[in-house]
Amino acid sequence: MIRGLLLVFWIALSVSGLVLLISAMETKNAKPCNGYHVTIQGAKQGDFVDEKEVLSILNEINGKIKGKPMKEFDLKKMEEGLELNPWIGNAELYFDNNQELQIKVIEKDPVARIFTSTGNSFYIDSSLARMPLNEKFTPRLPVFTNYPSDKKTARGKDSILMKQIKDVSLFLLQDSFWMAEIDQVDINPAREFEMVPKVGNHTIVFGNGEEIATKFRKLYIFYNDVLSKTGWNTYSVVNVSYKDQVVATRKDMKSIRADTLLARQWVRQMIKNTKDQALADSARKQAIAAGITAVIADEVATMPAETNGKSSANAAKTTAATSTTGKTTPVVKPVVNTAPVKNATSSPAKPVEKKTPAVKPADNNKKPKAVMQNTDSNKKVTTTSLKEQL
Repeated sequence: MIRGLLLVFWIALSVSGLVLLISAMETKNAKPCNGYHVTIQGAKQGDFVDEKEVLSILNEINGKIKGKPMKEFDLKKMEEGLELNPWIGNAELYFDNNQELQIKVIEKDPVARIFTSTGNSFYIDSSLARMPLNEKFTPRLPVFTNYPSDKKTARGKDSILMKQIKDVSLFLLQDSFWMAEIDQVDINPAREFEMVPKVGNHTIVFGNGEEIATKFRKLYIFYNDVLSKTGWNTYSVVNVSYKDQVVATRKDMKSIRADTLLARQWVRQMIKNTKDQALADSARKQAIAAGITAVIADEVATMPAETNGKSSANAAKTTAATSTTGKTTPVVKPVVNTAPVKNATSSPAKPVEKKTPAVKPADNNKKPKAVMQNTDSNKKVTTTSLKEQL
């Protein structure tokens, strides 16, 4: 009997506590929201999604935030609405003890930018999810071109290729040297990678996305031991897809001649510009000399004649010019050298001799050094010391 009464007592007490708890929760939920606080996390922290955009999404789902009763907020629906944004990876919403809505958003972090063979472009993150281009911010990422598919979901071979793109891109992002050197990565029809460097006029045949660190190590050794000595434009193709070796293809004679021809044309243009400038300077000097000669001739004409042994003093004296008003204004004769000039009136001034600029013309018959030093066409060079260095 006593046990039954105790059991009834504890049940009644539990029910009463539960009712009080529910009542307290109802009372709290009926209180208005005092405000909100938005926290954006991720590698870029607000570069792709800002607070204004987050609040705009929430207002479309649930209306205004501040002043609205907390029980009228559908937090789960609001979280799902935020996660529909292609740049938001995760969203968490809850009310704290101050009745403020805490909004925590985690941005997606793109790892590569991809251009398809049809010209479309998009980003991918580490989970291989596609993201559209963003108007707020353009991240500096490895660029991959000629991706063969425009489908939003990668399957089969596309899925394998997409994973290899992610792996190669993550390696480049973690290595500042190769991130600066590799300009873009092309995908060939065999779904393998060919890289275009910023320094050096050659193509890097990389192969598939396996053994990435080993291939870049071989390429670095080739750069350091070969290209640094032979020149960055000596080879047209550098292939690191083979095991324990690098196969490089030397440029053919036509390419070398083309490079040398451009250099010779540049030198010829410089020579022509120098000649034109020298001729212009000579013409200008002749014009100046002619002007000086005319001035001297005018001065000589006003000097005393020596033929009669007398001086024409009246012609050499200072004269007065009469103006239209009747007043006279003294005209001062310029100071000149009064020494007698022999045959001044009969001997014309000696013209200035035209000088040809001392510029050595280009020798078109001389073979350029680049052509003379490269007599074999399409010669392949294989380095065999890589296995010892790896």
